[in-house]
Amino acid sequence: MTDLTFPSAAPLIPAESALPPSAEASCPEVTWHLRVAYDGAAYAGWQVQSTVKTVQGELLARLRRMLRCPELKIHGCSRTDAGVHALDQQVSFTAPTPAEFTPESLVAKLNRWLPDDIVVLSAAVREPGFHARSHNTGKAYTYCISPGRKVNPLWARFVWRTPRPLDVDAMRAAAVHLVGEHDFASFATNSRQEVETTVRTVYRLELLEDSGLIFLNTVGESFLYKMVRALAGFLVHVGAGRATPEDAVRVLEAKDRCQAAESAPAAGLFLAKVFWTPEEWKTYQPLIPPFAL
Repeated sequence: MTDLTFPSAAPLIPAESALPPSAEASCPEVTWHLRVAYDGAAYAGWQVQSTVKTVQGELLARLRRMLRCPELKIHGCSRTDAGVHALDQQVSFTAPTPAEFTPESLVAKLNRWLPDDIVVLSAAVREPGFHARSHNTGKAYTYCISPGRKVNPLWARFVWRTPRPLDVDAMRAAAVHLVGEHDFASFATNSRQEVETTVRTVYRLELLEDSGLIFLNTVGESFLYKMVRALAGFLVHVGAGRATPEDAVRVLEAKDRCQAAESAPAAGLFLAKVFWTPEEWKTYQPLIPPFAL
């Protein structure tokens, strides 16, 4: 479960004298695999940007300084949007690495230098060529909804509070139509990066209830830009009685973003799990709720 301590200022990156010697040509190239969790509220998303604070930018700055590798590039498995959280972001990079850096020491030093709202959960050495984005087989996202009730202020920022109670049975009936391989153009927000196809496969789309909250668990091989939030927004639209479960078929067939409801807010979305074999998603049990109560 995520730690609900509030973020504090990031520790200062140590001065040159406190850093390990420069990674010389004699240092072996090592391919690293990190698992990272973060509270995305204070960040403009995962992907590094020149003018705003991002999770990738914070992590990259520390790694470049630690490894004395100013040209280092890192890759995340999911480009989470501004305000979206992660319990299982996967990161890979290859860099000349001094022998003193073990997985344990890399994790310990990174966590000393990173702000409190980002934590490296683990590190491992992988075979050359490993890539966190292209080698995973799927992802699970959890979206948290508070249906028409005030929530505990300690975790209110991690849920979407709707104005009225929702018909969860209607939402489940609509979700049935959205599972499988479909053209999800109606649930894709135009982005700066064009995609070859808007056809995607959703393996599971489940609504679970706990502690008065609703949790939408979405599992798939890959997702379009803001697709999970669009699905959540549509299902809430159904739950509020503004659309019927059967409207899911009509919206899919329209292939028109204007036919679906507005996207759900970013704050309720968590990247919950990343899969590395095709079988993992079948037995995956989401952590409900994904944050501490």
